[in-house]
Amino acid sequence: MDILFICAQILGITVFILNIVGNTKMTTKKVYIYNGVCNGLSGIQYVLLGAWSGALCCVIALLRNIVFAKFKKKVPLYVLLIYIAITILLNFKLVNNILDVIPIINIIVYAIALWTKDILKIKTAGLFTCIIGVMYDFNKRAYATVLNELIDGIIAVRCIILLKR
Repeated sequence: MDILFICAQILGITVFILNIVGNTKMTTKKVYIYNGVCNGLSGIQYVLLGAWSGALCCVIALLRNIVFAKFKKKVPLYVLLIYIAITILLNFKLVNNILDVIPIINIIVYAIALWTKDILKIKTAGLFTCIIGVMYDFNKRAYATVLNELIDGIIAVRCIILLKR
């Protein structure tokens, strides 16, 4: 078995554990921290698997978390729009098929949810990104991440239910 593939799966398991802990957090600051660490590690995992769109989107999402966390109040709309434009422009050359669009959609949807600073919207967006992320991750052989997406989705549903009470 390929050593890069094995290392990628180990990183996926690490992200899996961090995501379980991070997605139980109910403050946007903690979501930024855990999500940022997970994005960094996932980016490395995708590089090892040759999933370039996913890797670039993870780096962009990591930078998003750093920038968004700097604002005490709501992130200005122009920052969100710049982020979306940069995401689309940087990924333009990496899209080879319809599945390569999934990470782009995911980080844009999640950025909009984070921008609202509404934890219910963040958890709902997280559930959506889990659902469509499974297709990308399975196709790119990020099997530990597929498991992560499934568990992440279950945790998001739990958080959504708790928040709506």
